[in-house]
Amino acid sequence: MKNKFDLQNLSVKDFLFLNKLLTPVFITFFYWLTLLLVLISGLSIVFTSFTLFSFSFKLAFFTFFSGIITIIVGILTTRVVFELICVLLNINRNIEKLSSTKTDASEATDDLTSHDEN
Repeated sequence: MKNKFDLQNLSVKDFLFLNKLLTPVFITFFYWLTLLLVLISGLSIVFTSFTLFSFSFKLAFFTFFSGIITIIVGILTTRVVFELICVLLNINRNIEKLSSTKTDASEATDDLTSHDEN
């Protein structure tokens, strides 16, 4: 997400009543953290499969490919989920811009009509 959030203008009221979103600031960090956790869990499944080869070849084979599939599906799912979050945040940002533009336009129209009446 290109637009960075300005934490300097964040008041306690904005923070407590959720008037401004903090998620865009942290979304990239959580994305990389989630990818790291997916990779660690997939690799732990793969390495566990190596110890299972001494007990059962079929079980170890299944576990090995389960780890590979966990990594691939986990990375793809993480990407899709975080892209959806970014899309929702962009929609919210555009609605806020549209609302402020519409409010500014209505105030300008009110000023013009009150000026014309005088």
